[in-house]
Amino acid sequence: MDSSRDVELEARLAKIEGAIATMQRSLDALLADRPRRFVDGPSLSKRPSVSQRRENLADEIGENLSAWFASRSPEWWLSRLGIGFVILSVLLLYGYAIDKGWITPPVRVLAGILLGAGLLWTATRTPSTPASAKSYEPGMRELFFGGALAVWYVSTYAAAVWYQLISIPTARLAFFALALLSTWIALQERREIFALLAVLTGFATPFILTAPLGSMTQLSLYLGVVTAMGLTIYLVRGWHSIIWITFVAFWLSVAAVATSAARLNPARGSFAITVLLVLATAAFSRVPSLRRELLLLGSDRYTPLTVTPGLRRWMEALDSLAAALGGGKSAPDSAVVCGLPIVSPILAVDFLEGMWPTAPSEIWGLALLLLGAAAFVLARRASQRDPEIRHVEVTAAALWAALGTAKIVFAPENIPLASFVATLVMLSTVRKFPGARTVAKGTIAIALAAFIGHELGLAEVGLLHLRWVLSGIATIGCAALIAQALISDPTEKMQGLILAVAAYLTGLVLLWRMLEPVWPPLVTTSYAVVGAALLIMSRRPRSNPLIKHLGGVTMLLVVARLLIIDLSSVGTIWRVLLFLVCGAVFLYTGYRIQPRPARRSES
Repeated sequence: MDSSRDVELEARLAKIEGAIATMQRSLDALLADRPRRFVDGPSLSKRPSVSQRRENLADEIGENLSAWFASRSPEWWLSRLGIGFVILSVLLLYGYAIDKGWITPPVRVLAGILLGAGLLWTATRTPSTPASAKSYEPGMRELFFGGALAVWYVSTYAAAVWYQLISIPTARLAFFALALLSTWIALQERREIFALLAVLTGFATPFILTAPLGSMTQLSLYLGVVTAMGLTIYLVRGWHSIIWITFVAFWLSVAAVATSAARLNPARGSFAITVLLVLATAAFSRVPSLRRELLLLGSDRYTPLTVTPGLRRWMEALDSLAAALGGGKSAPDSAVVCGLPIVSPILAVDFLEGMWPTAPSEIWGLALLLLGAAAFVLARRASQRDPEIRHVEVTAAALWAALGTAKIVFAPENIPLASFVATLVMLSTVRKFPGARTVAKGTIAIALAAFIGHELGLAEVGLLHLRWVLSGIATIGCAALIAQALISDPTEKMQGLILAVAAYLTGLVLLWRMLEPVWPPLVTTSYAVVGAALLIMSRRPRSNPLIKHLGGVTMLLVVARLLIIDLSSVGTIWRVLLFLVCGAVFLYTGYRIQPRPARRSES
């Protein structure tokens, strides 16, 4: 007993001496490198040459490689080489047996099934080491699990596609069973790689094992189960890659079916796909917040997310964006909590509108409007204690209300109605939420851009153009109210000024399109009157300097139109009258804006 203890103590002392020697060598290297870096650094003549820098880089790469090789234990190398040699020997034996005609297709598939079963049995009997559980690199147990799944996937594909031993539906069922097995392994072993394998193969199975599109009910059930599988993994483990892959893959799968160019698209009018979209939208909207509630329970079943360096950089980028929009710090799952609940209903309504072309579009706009009202009611409930969830609900309410209003009414009346929703957001208590403010700003900016684009692109006359003119006036009024609200806030003053300029330019375009068909000089005259009014208003106390600048630019525009357009396109007598009117406006404006002498006080 004493001899074994002495041997153990000697081994520990040897390890400690080796560690001290390593630290001493590192310290000597730092001290030797210090004069060259800090003393000779400022001198340009003593900087290392190109060859020296290459040698230092080569030494650094060599040291990193040496450290990487030294950090790997003997069992790590033996396990990797061993599994590689086993796989290579099986492949060589497999090829040799095929060449000799010993292995027929059924035997090959059966051999793959048995090999996968053996690897799975070995994995269940291999203990999980603590080091592999904390590391991202797979251990022996995970290697055996992955090998079993890979062999079974290949064997199933070969049996269905290469050898036609089983039908495609049977192979799809086998792929689905393997995805469930991979999900179980991911949850038990807490390994993200198996969850990725389960979700990716689950959604890719209809494309890997292609077959004619059959019943929409079967496809809906399959997509629903695979989506539920990915959402369950996220609820328990919180891996962001799983929830995002599930979200994107689901909507891409629905798009591949719902937007098919076939003459008889089976997805059109399908109640199964409709129910799937409704349930999936509800799940994507509820799961992110439910995950937070489950973590508050403190159960070991639900593991918190590990903040990796990549996730930390992503959070810093979100914090920068939130700071620019007036928000606060983000949580590790903020992108999931904000993105999925807001986007899912919009995608669902868009796909449903395409699947039910006979239904009036007003129904889908009303659906979004009702969803917005419901989200606003949820945000006002007292039981909601998570400020970020409340923020998401208010933002969703504003966005869905704006989109629903735009769908309920046809163009051009939908533009001022959406602008009116944005104005309500900016003038109400909802304005304190940065997300709702961003929605309002984006809505009014898109409304102004849509109006300007239409007016510059089309030359409509009659009643339709009158509708656009009236809609433009209402939109400009909403933009003016929003700009005034933004200018009153010092943190958003610049945005308000930009919006005011955009609204003013939209007004100039409106005057041009409204008066140009009647008589072109009326455009110049109206511009002169507007510019004069702005310059006179700028003389009022506490007026914004922007008014003076806009008035001056408008007067320059009047001069340019007079000399370039009206001087050559208007008759002589009308030219005289036009210049006379514009000159009178200029003189009156100059008189009104001249400095007034201070009144003498009466003695």
